[in-house]
Amino acid sequence: MTDAAFLVAAGQFDAAENYLLTHARELNGDFYGTLLPMAEAMEKQGRHLCASLLYRALLDSILQRAQTKTYPHGVRYLKKLDLLAGVIADWRTLESHAGYKAGLVEHHGRKSSFWSRYRT
Repeated sequence: MTDAAFLVAAGQFDAAENYLLTHARELNGDFYGTLLPMAEAMEKQGRHLCASLLYRALLDSILQRAQTKTYPHGVRYLKKLDLLAGVIADWRTLESHAGYKAGLVEHHGRKSSFWSRYRT
């Protein structure tokens, strides 16, 4: 995702958004040092769909690794996704937030430490 990071750093937000949406399946949330600043920048620019895509990658990585010390970050990302969902009218080819969240519950519902932090 260095191409996308370069585009964001260069202020080429249209190109970065197109690139990220086209390469969504290639996002690896393990690279939080790159993805988090991109998510924050895209959100600041009003690119809510793209920001959601990046926050999802970060959250998916956290839940797949199942390391409880990272759950506070994951909870923060999920709450951010909840807020962003309210301003996204067109999900294009991405799954809606409701569908995405249902998938999280289905695949990670037994991670009670995560969900109890999310509910508080």
